[in-house]
Order: sequence, then C-alpha cells, then structure tokens
Amino acid sequence: MHCPPPMTAGAPATARGGLFMFHTPDTETLRLCSVLASTAFGLVFALVRFGRSIEPQFVHWSASSFLYAAVLIGFGFTRGKLVPVGLLLGALAATNMLIVSGLRAFDGKPPFRWWMLAPVAGCAAAHILPASIGGHGPMVSPLTHAGDTIGVAVSAAITGMTLWSSGRREQSRARRIAGLAMLGYLPGYAVTLAAYAWNGPRMNYLALIPTLSDQLLLGVLNLGLLAIPAERAQQRLRDAALRDPLTGIWNRAGFDRYARRLAAPGAAVLAIDLDHFKQINDRHGHLAGDNVLIELARLAGAEVESLGGEFGRLGGDEFAAILPASRASDEAACAKRIHDACRRSTEGMPQWTTSIGVSRIGTNEAGFHDALQRADVALYRAKVAGRNMLTA
Repeated sequence: MHCPPPMTAGAPATARGGLFMFHTPDTETLRLCSVLASTAFGLVFALVRFGRSIEPQFVHWSASSFLYAAVLIGFGFTRGKLVPVGLLLGALAATNMLIVSGLRAFDGKPPFRWWMLAPVAGCAAAHILPASIGGHGPMVSPLTHAGDTIGVAVSAAITGMTLWSSGRREQSRARRIAGLAMLGYLPGYAVTLAAYAWNGPRMNYLALIPTLSDQLLLGVLNLGLLAIPAERAQQRLRDAALRDPLTGIWNRAGFDRYARRLAAPGAAVLAIDLDHFKQINDRHGHLAGDNVLIELARLAGAEVESLGGEFGRLGGDEFAAILPASRASDEAACAKRIHDACRRSTEGMPQWTTSIGVSRIGTNEAGFHDALQRADVALYRAKVAGRNMLTA
C-alpha cells in the first residue's frame, strides 16, 4: 500500500566526530509494526462494511490493507528471488490502486479502469526486466533498486493525487488528509534514490526509509479513508437542513447562505410566484398543487443553474433566484424562458402560469435583500396588472 519491501536489517552508523553512536532502526521490527497496523485497519474496514451493502468502498480498502500486510510478510520469504519479489512489488502497487478503486466506488463510478494495471505491471517489470536482460552485470543491481523505488513511488503519487484532487473538487478535508499522507511517502522515496546513488546498493534503503515513514503515515492515511464516508454523511445532514423537503431546492435559509456568494453589484435577482395557486389546490387537490411546485422548481432551477445562479423556495408558492453579475445581462432572457416554460401545460397537470419580478443589486448595496424587495415590488405590479407576466 504505502512502503516498499523491508528485506535487510539496518547497519550500525556513527556520527561525525564520534560524539555519539546509534543503530539504524531494525527493519524487521518496523515491518512487523506495519503488518500489525495494516491488519488492524483491514479488520476495521471489514467490520464497518459488515451488513452495509451500500458502502462498497470498504471492501476495496479492507482488501488493500490485508494485501499490504500479506505483501510485507511475503517479502520475508522471497528474499533474493527475482520473480517472486517482482510479483510482490506489483502486488504492492495493487494495494494503492485498491484505494483508488474504493474511492471511485464511493463516488458511484466504475471502480476499476484499465490504466490501473499500468502501475502494477510497471512495478513488477522494473524489478524483473533488468536482471532478465542484463544478467548479473555491474549495472543490474543499481538499476533494479532504482526501478523498484520509482515504480512504487509512481503508484503512491497516483493514489495521493487522486485523493487530493477529488478532495479539492468535493471540498473534502478527509480526502485531502488521506492524499497528503500518500504524497508524504514521496520524500522518503527521493531520499532512498539519493542513498542508492551515494552509497550504492550495499543495504536496502528501499526497505528502511519508506518503512520508517510508514509508522506515521499509515495511520493518517487509513484514518483519513475512514473519515470520508462520515464526512459526506455530515455534509448531507447539513444540506438537508437547508433544502426544501418537497422540491429539493434551497429553502429560505439555504438560499440566504448560498445566494450570498453571488451578491455583488450588478447581480440580478428574480422573484417568482405561481398565479392562483390556492385555486389549483382547491380545484385539483393538494397533491396536484405539490406537483406544480415540484415542476416549477425543476424548470426554473434548470434555467438558473445553467447561468451559474442559485434558486430557492422562500415559502408556499414563492421562489427566488440570483444570477451572477457576469450573467446579469441574461436576466430578461432567463426570466422569459422560465415564464414561457411554465406557460406550457404539463401532461396530467392543471394548467398554471407564473408572475416574475426582476431587479439588480445596486452599486452601493452589500447584500441581495434590498434587490429582492424591489423584485417583490415588481412581482406585485405584475400581479396587479393581471398576472402571467414578468416585470422589471
């Protein structure tokens, strides 16, 4: 998943001047710590997943943790064996790809893509091919160590960047934390390459340095993964409190919050109201009235969204929209499209129309509420003038 194979125990080292002496960490002990930690997280992912068919990501992340523990154990039995070590390195890259596939499954995408095989095959080939082609020449061992390090680093970078970029896109702190944990291995790989270039392959720095990083980053990574579903659940609860339960668009509180980001001089504000809504309820029943509200929210919401605006239901049959200043010149066209779309009778629904008032945020106005009041006044004029019209 994260660190490459620990195969060789560390050697003693002495500080310059002989002032103090220390031993490099025992890679066998570090490996055991990583195995135990990864197995524990694998069990956590498996137990969290148990009985939850709607959370497939935990299957991928549990498999990643268990496979990582198995790979680390496997390196202890395949020391010096070319093909088995190469296959284990490929499996190590596969643990990273399982993190990516779990994230894709969580986002509702197909978990696996063909390009995920490239890091797996690349890690195995980078270890096996130099020795297969060059035999036991003097350059084979350095090339093998460099290829191992670069191959595993690439798979970690792909996973880290996937987590980080999706975290920025989804505004998810947990994804960004997990991504930073994966990217945190990269300096260790860089140090590993420098150590091989400086000292040669006299000891397995690929086993030592990233394995040491593992003791900190492994926990951060898996805790970040565990937090991703909980973070989304909390976000959905927060959104639900700001959504109108009937139409699914912003309620008054949600519109106030999200319209604020577009409240700049020149932005357009629309006040929208259903004509004779009480008569629709009285003649056709409240279910028909609810369906009309849902259809209005769908039609008007799509038009406003296409212009980068926000749309909400303020209460009853009253709706409001705000368009960014960059698209405010489209306010009349947007209002007309909403108005015309609502004129068309939907099959199985009573015929209904809307009245719309339009205003703009003034130069010296900090928020949108004054403009909304002016749009309400324009809406009232449309009602007085006979309804089924728009007024600016």
